[in-house]
Amino acid sequence: MKISKYIQVAIGIIIGFAIASLGIFLYLKYVESTTGSNLNDTITAIKSQGVMGKVITIGAIPNLLIFFLLLRLKRDMMAWGIIIATAILTLITVFV
Repeated sequence: MKISKYIQVAIGIIIGFAIASLGIFLYLKYVESTTGSNLNDTITAIKSQGVMGKVITIGAIPNLLIFFLLLRLKRDMMAWGIIIATAILTLITVFV
């Protein structure tokens, strides 16, 4: 069964946001473990320091690996979805 191009792009966008969210969470857990505070205090500190955009950028790095993996698997439309998700995250980073 062939999946429509638009559905493949939508799946890529969902994967892009999910992987970026996972990357952000893992980075926050890393910062939490190094500072010895809980997750809520870590998020509050990051917001108060004004570095939330940088945290989003660090969290989006795994999208690069998924993008190249999808290209290798010949899932070009899903890779386009990853690019779109990363572009949206870039716009969010600019405005945060």
